[in-house]
Amino acid sequence: MRRILQVVTVSAGVLLMAGSAFAAPGFEVGARGAYWFPKLTGNAQTNATGDTRFDFKDTLGVNDENVPFGEAFLRLGSTTIRVGYTQLSFDGDKELTQTVVFNGTTFSATDNVISSLDMKMLDGEVQFDFLRPNVGVASVNLGVLLKVKYVDGEVELRSVSQGAVLKDFKAPVPMIGVAAGVGFLGNMLRADARAAGIAYSGNHLYEADAYASFAPLPFVRIQGGYRHIDLKIDEDGTLASFKLSGPYVGAQVSF
Repeated sequence: MRRILQVVTVSAGVLLMAGSAFAAPGFEVGARGAYWFPKLTGNAQTNATGDTRFDFKDTLGVNDENVPFGEAFLRLGSTTIRVGYTQLSFDGDKELTQTVVFNGTTFSATDNVISSLDMKMLDGEVQFDFLRPNVGVASVNLGVLLKVKYVDGEVELRSVSQGAVLKDFKAPVPMIGVAAGVGFLGNMLRADARAAGIAYSGNHLYEADAYASFAPLPFVRIQGGYRHIDLKIDEDGTLASFKLSGPYVGAQVSF
């Protein structure tokens, strides 16, 4: 993992220097916020002897929750730097239909278990557009992404008989991907998409974000899109797999 992060850091520096040397005209700084409506699927297991691999929805009755997220960005010519943050919180309350062993503690069938899954995700990425032409009334961009997502998560199960048992997991995950966009009428109308991912040592993280936007006022954009995250992580004694997919609506302010 350390070697991967070193490669990503060096590569990001090279791209930033290249962007400064060959930047297309233009400067933009801004932020966007959105409200996401994802569907959750996933399961988890700690590595204690005899632990059970359990499904968040089927086993624990965890419900879907709506999620706000935000992002700030700076574009200098053909190079764009972004920092984003997403905080997820899901809760369940269900009488078990099977015995679940979590972090060495046994929750028996018929126990009423209250569960929670909390994750914080901090993103840092650099995008370098190697194509950014204007074609008639349209503008087009196509580029590559280097990204690091830091995941900080916690799973907790509790019952009257066993009390609260929790397990956390933390990991920085480097990714590489692509970005593309097209704008019309001076970018009054736009469509943009980004996708990045990595797989290593039984872990993987794939993420995609596609959205359309409309600028009814100068400096303001209304956005609607679809976001997908597929994460499998085996860190800190926890094996967890999550998928989050769904539409979102939001707004962007930029100058």
